[in-house]
Amino acid sequence: MKLHRLELTGFGPFRNTQIVDFDAFETDGIFLIAGRTGAGKSSVLDGVCFGLYGGVPRYEGSERRLRSDHCDPADPTRVVVEFTAGDTRWRVTRSPEYDRPKQRGTGMTTEPHRAQLDEWIDGEWVGRAARPVDVARDLDEILGLNQQQFLQVILLAQNRFAEFLLAKNDDRQRLLRRLFGTRTYEGYQTALDERRRAAEAHVTTAGEGVQMLLAEAETMLAADGLEGIDAEATDPGAAAVDAEAGTSLEDRIAAVARGVQRAAYRADSLRRESDEAEATHRAADRAHTDLVALRDAQTDRARARDALAAREAEQPAIDADRSILDAAREAEELRPVLEAEAAAEIALSSALATEERALAQWQTVVVAIEA
Repeated sequence: MKLHRLELTGFGPFRNTQIVDFDAFETDGIFLIAGRTGAGKSSVLDGVCFGLYGGVPRYEGSERRLRSDHCDPADPTRVVVEFTAGDTRWRVTRSPEYDRPKQRGTGMTTEPHRAQLDEWIDGEWVGRAARPVDVARDLDEILGLNQQQFLQVILLAQNRFAEFLLAKNDDRQRLLRRLFGTRTYEGYQTALDERRRAAEAHVTTAGEGVQMLLAEAETMLAADGLEGIDAEATDPGAAAVDAEAGTSLEDRIAAVARGVQRAAYRADSLRRESDEAEATHRAADRAHTDLVALRDAQTDRARARDALAAREAEQPAIDADRSILDAAREAEELRPVLEAEAAAEIALSSALATEERALAQWQTVVVAIEA
């Protein structure tokens, strides 16, 4: 944040409008606000703090103390602060609560706390907020610091520095905590201490767990006989292990690690043997399947041969039946002729009978005529 201009009217010791042009000292670097006691040096800083945050630390938040005692009842009280935050220029205008004459009638009325925030855009001021609560919310986002933080890191409150120089060590430490808000960092320190203690407890618990797991691993390796196996006989790349190895935690872990390597080597060997056995089993299963298929084929062939021999034994009877069948087929061709002959014989017999009856009737008729 960079200050450009401060305007004070009816504020602190200033009844008339006073303007501080900070831009006029821009090229001077560090500058000093100097003057006699009561000249209003602190009021300049009070005006900046009041304009930005609506309060002054040395007055303990009493805004009625902000109005100049030299003001007539009708004189206004106003503070205007122009500043730049980021790449934007802002102007905040603020008036404290004070009593003024009524515009109608007699007596006094209370002028409420007023605030307005404007932004400099294209050569003119554009209003952004017109209520104290809205101005405070927008300035909190623009400045990035609340009033307490501003007073701790930017504007040291009056009499706080002298109090610090004259204070005892314990009081100075408390004052530093109050000025710079170190309670947060003390909280961090306390939290870190608690985390350290928790980590130490966790390490202790984990160490006990490691001891227990290490003992179980040693028991399992001993039960599997891995401690007495020659490393060169099982794994040519492994180093021989001294039977009288040290009993420190590191030596025990190293011994268990070597045992695990041996177990891994044995597991790899057993895995390879299992893979080979599985391959042999699959080959035997395929051979068994082929033999079963061959046996079934041979059984089918023997059954076919037996059926063929039985058919060959029946061949003479089959040939006789075939001859009868051929004769029957040939006779079947004569069936219409035979049936026609039988029908003709029947018709001939009927005709002869009819002829006999006719001749008999004829004889009767002839005899009758002759008589």
